[in-house]
Amino acid sequence: MAKIHESQIFEYTQIQKKFSITWVAEDGRKIFVPEAAITSFHSSGRTLNIMCLASGLIRKVVRLSIIELNGMEVIK
Repeated sequence: MAKIHESQIFEYTQIQKKFSITWVAEDGRKIFVPEAAITSFHSSGRTLNIMCLASGLIRKVVRLSIIELNGMEVIK
């Protein structure tokens, strides 16, 4: 599996307008969104807002909770 460093998420999502993303929620569940787009980054890149393209739902994600982006393992 390819890997991407968590510090590269902002740049990657600016280039790739659509992507899949998996993160770990506060309760420990893995959340997978098969097709998303970035809407904004906040707090110097600590959190980001994504739009789930299938539903139009906006989700706030803590960057450090992301474990997979477009099939690549996110490393810390």
